[in-house]
Amino acid sequence: MSVARFTQDSLAKGIESLLASLPSDLSALPPIIPTPTLPTTESSVSALIDHTLLAPNAALEQISSICAEAKQYNTATVCVNSSMIPYVAQHLSGSSVLPISVIGFPFGSANTASKVLEAKIACQEGAKEIDMVINIGLLRSQRYLEVYNDIHAVAEECHSHGAKLKVILETAMLTKQEIVAASYLACLAGGDFVKTSTGYGGGGATKEDVRLMYEVAKQERLGWDGKQKEVKASGGIRSLETVHQMVKNGATRIGASGTKAIVEQIRSGTAAPTSTGSY
Repeated sequence: MSVARFTQDSLAKGIESLLASLPSDLSALPPIIPTPTLPTTESSVSALIDHTLLAPNAALEQISSICAEAKQYNTATVCVNSSMIPYVAQHLSGSSVLPISVIGFPFGSANTASKVLEAKIACQEGAKEIDMVINIGLLRSQRYLEVYNDIHAVAEECHSHGAKLKVILETAMLTKQEIVAASYLACLAGGDFVKTSTGYGGGGATKEDVRLMYEVAKQERLGWDGKQKEVKASGGIRSLETVHQMVKNGATRIGASGTKAIVEQIRSGTAAPTSTGSY
């Protein structure tokens, strides 16, 4: 692991400066993706989706089923718990759909060494992307250097295997200031994406939180690692309308378990109600 270039004080000052620089009314900003250019076809919407099954009681038959659906719809990825990665990698072999493993899921409260080891094994078993949960308690305690080090250690492990890292913030548990701090630390520590939710934290993605995360993630002036940072919206996304809300506000990846319903909506041309909650 490389030595951190930051201190607790420098990170706190960076967060304070960022908070002061952000627009006071994000709702007044124009959409990132205007309505006429939103993805509307089955292929363009499916390409955004991490097809997800994270239930602790998910059986191998269900894992096989979501992999078949992902290949049918040509989603970006399939996202599962780390123990299921060998099965998913086998099912997806030869397709363009990538396996994703969650790490430190769903609470993020495991120690850093265990997160790094879980990420290492998942990558060795075929994961091409990792979705890790931050240490929410340390973030809310403003222990910014410890949060940074936790993310940075997992990022280095992922990148050594050529895997991307998404950092789950659990936005429903955080204030606006904490979302900004978490997004800042995730980007600075080497995360490739910032992600809203686990689906287990009492709430899912909102367009307001996605836009706030986007406004932080786009701040290249803050010394990111030279890579474009992206936003993943997850939790309660079960309709094309909700997908569009998230994309308008900067999301480039969507976590969803209801991919089939979204695709069927596109095929039928019907609108489903916006929903919130778990995956």
